[in-house]
Amino acid sequence: MDPKPLRVEPFDPHRDFDGVAPSRQHAYLRSYLADLGVRTVVEEPYYFDRDYLAEFAAFYSTSARGYTNVCRRLHFFADAGLDRGHLEEAIGGDKARRRRLQAAYLGFVVVRPIPNAPLGRTVLAWYKDDRPGTPRVTSPCRDYTCHLAGFPLKVKGLAWQQQDTGVGACATVALWSMLHSSAFDDHHAIPTTASITRLAHKTASLGARVFPSVGLSYWQICEAIKECDLSPAVSVGDVTATGLGGDTAFSRDRFASSCAAFVRSGYPVLIGGHLVRTGGKTDRHAVCAVGFRQCTAPAPTPGRADMQDGAVEHVYVHDDNIGPSARFRIVEKGKHILLRRDPPDPRHPAPHVRQPNQPYPDFVPTRLVAAVHEELRTAPDWLHDTGLRVARGLVLASGGKLGLALSSRFITLPKYLEVELGEMLGTKPVLLARARLALCEAISPMSRHLGLVRFGYGMRPLLDVLFDTTDSKKSLSAFCNLAFSQIMPDLVQPVSKIIPLGATIPVY
Repeated sequence: MDPKPLRVEPFDPHRDFDGVAPSRQHAYLRSYLADLGVRTVVEEPYYFDRDYLAEFAAFYSTSARGYTNVCRRLHFFADAGLDRGHLEEAIGGDKARRRRLQAAYLGFVVVRPIPNAPLGRTVLAWYKDDRPGTPRVTSPCRDYTCHLAGFPLKVKGLAWQQQDTGVGACATVALWSMLHSSAFDDHHAIPTTASITRLAHKTASLGARVFPSVGLSYWQICEAIKECDLSPAVSVGDVTATGLGGDTAFSRDRFASSCAAFVRSGYPVLIGGHLVRTGGKTDRHAVCAVGFRQCTAPAPTPGRADMQDGAVEHVYVHDDNIGPSARFRIVEKGKHILLRRDPPDPRHPAPHVRQPNQPYPDFVPTRLVAAVHEELRTAPDWLHDTGLRVARGLVLASGGKLGLALSSRFITLPKYLEVELGEMLGTKPVLLARARLALCEAISPMSRHLGLVRFGYGMRPLLDVLFDTTDSKKSLSAFCNLAFSQIMPDLVQPVSKIIPLGATIPVY
């Protein structure tokens, strides 16, 4: 193989990546990169990608077509003045140049030698959030470090890739993206798409061949998650709908609240369902939810208890048919919801690159699957149901004068102590110390993973209840509650006689 130099050139959103055929995903990526503010591309001509090497060993190496095992990797920068001289300075150790390039780094795309699915592992930054009042929630995203000729570069995002039906279909790719976050810790290894397909067939093949893969059933998805030493947490629809092969669809409250609970907790969500084609025909499909747009808290109507996330309008998904972080709107159709492609207005001067009018079928979700840690045994639906019962009890105890909004999520005890309490009480060090010490000294030992249900008046938090996530549904109980308002202890007392909420820690 002839040696080739690193190539540095301006980014042109109107021009295809070299060697990549036109496709919906390709057009979406070029448009996304333009909106992101990419000005320069650096190409690594030879790159061995872990995921593609696993696919090559499992399938492509024995093909008569003679696929190569070498990929290319494209790096994207916001620095228009970047040239080879600047790159050499950074690679040579110039600290100022390294800081400048890191500040301008926006991510990478691996280009595989597969003509029908060339877009491999892709990690891109999010474009600027211009709605700070209702920000995007992207907790599953993490830092990726890659090396360009020995120069480390970091980007925060979540990996996406184009579907390759030789080794994995849409569910495999969605599960792969999901595990890039759920399995990213000191105890789990992130599997390749080829290993995911093998794991899914290990105990649930039902006679089907492994490669080429034609897709995974929900049973196989759950089995693959368990084989990765994680646990599948599944939510199913709660509304009957026609044309879905017997599957149930989701009401808005159930879908938005459950999806938001997982994402807030740092767990991406595999959304399974049906693409509704022209004429009513449906095809099964799966995507991975990686974020959502936070909604304004419901107006505090006296006597009411509402789910704060029930009004979420947009979710962001990795869809192998489109690309990473594609925006969908939650649309109500009768009693159930569907997800409708809703790209934001382009930020660059070439809107036709985005192909905004290219039709894409509506997607009706019927299942949510998250890969959670094994010691976390509580479903988000249990937290929602218990939280609503508590909220209604608090409203009743107030004589109907109080209106509450509630949200739920899973969180580790160290993160709650450090981040959550730090953000709420950071300007009040006396209260912050009181809350942290009380949780460590006055409350019986708590599980590492907690169920957090927060009750608020508008955007003002009034009460946090911390639930034990290591027990069964019938035994779901609270370790304690933290009252951030003087009115809450008196309201909590009568509710605790029906739903035990543990000791009350006053933080006011």
